[in-house]
Amino acid sequence: MNRTSLFLFLAIMLAGCASSKNTTGADVENMLNEQRYTFVARTVIPTEDSRYNPRFMFPNGNNLYQLTSGYDLKVTRDSVTAWLPFFGRAYTAPLDPTKGGIKFTSTDFDYKKSMRKKNTEITITPKDVQDIRSVFISVSPGGYAYVQVLSLNRTPISFNGIIEP
Repeated sequence: MNRTSLFLFLAIMLAGCASSKNTTGADVENMLNEQRYTFVARTVIPTEDSRYNPRFMFPNGNNLYQLTSGYDLKVTRDSVTAWLPFFGRAYTAPLDPTKGGIKFTSTDFDYKKSMRKKNTEITITPKDVQDIRSVFISVSPGGYAYVQVLSLNRTPISFNGIIEP
């Protein structure tokens, strides 16, 4: 590759990166107010308990795991749909091995939104899902989010990720 084509290639790549749309605080606030957003999980933070599961700790003490794409929590005004992984202790196991993870769709739920410092705090309490007690979501103005899922039959699990339309 000669210098001219290399320079042209780099210029096109930089122009493409500069033109990509970033999510602003106003966009995030509108999505949260309209209850039309998707939390895309990037990392998972299992509950650590060295008594029964020391393998969740890396040698440096970090228990943050990177996830592949495809794990999300979709929120609309009439439904909440979760497709998230689970690592931890389950007190009851599903009979069907394909029913693992945190997978549910709720159409009857409480949705409470409040502000805490600069973050928006959301509590979702499904009424028609037996295993999930509540889902807590904390969203920063830039669209970064922390989600914690509390279950009746499993240890709590948390996720870091982003909010998308």
